[in-house]
Amino acid sequence: MSGNYYFADGYSGELGNGNPNRQNAFICIFNPSKNASNLKFTFYYEDSDPTFYECEVGPEIEFTLNSNDCESIIKNKKFGAKIESTELLVIQITTGYYGEEDKKDWYTRAMHSVLCTDTLSTVNYYADGLVLDIENFRLKEPEWVFILNPNKQSAKVKLNAYYSNGEKLQYDFSIPPERLLSAFKNEFVIKNNTFGAKYTSDIPVAVQQTRLILEEDEKTYRSCYSIMAKNGPL
Repeated sequence: MSGNYYFADGYSGELGNGNPNRQNAFICIFNPSKNASNLKFTFYYEDSDPTFYECEVGPEIEFTLNSNDCESIIKNKKFGAKIESTELLVIQITTGYYGEEDKKDWYTRAMHSVLCTDTLSTVNYYADGLVLDIENFRLKEPEWVFILNPNKQSAKVKLNAYYSNGEKLQYDFSIPPERLLSAFKNEFVIKNNTFGAKYTSDIPVAVQQTRLILEEDEKTYRSCYSIMAKNGPL
């Protein structure tokens, strides 16, 4: 049996342009079947056309694709991916963050790891939305949502945010065909108030949430986490 797999938050970045953090994604592939699997990767970006990569993963083996070593991936750009496989696989994207002061040994400062979704959906959910940014409070938690539209037509997406104080707000997005949207939620959601998120779209998409944890007086990230949204409707 064949399968398709998706993630929306990938990055292969070097130091520079005032960025004190290096970031790198690893696509970890486990083939538990008795057959080799042929894989076709399509990488999607915010402002560039898709790029492609193909490989074979043998039977009953794990294989890791280091995005930094993959020439098909455009560096220093956020990317999402559609991975087409001739066998059913388990695919997980793991991302590490490294500080400039660690460049001799690239000591990992923060990391998140997410199982890819195998389904695009017109309804997507997650429960722990939060932008933490309190004045005179050292800990900061910026948050992003990444929406992958691998389709040949534009996607109109609505985020309905259900806040813990009872407020319900809607935010609208439009994603061009075969593009990734990276939305920095610090710029539009209510800060310091948790919310549950429901994304509805006119065509199926993949949604991934990522939150970083940092100290305002430190250059490098402290920790982070990321999830793929749960497909709906419930």
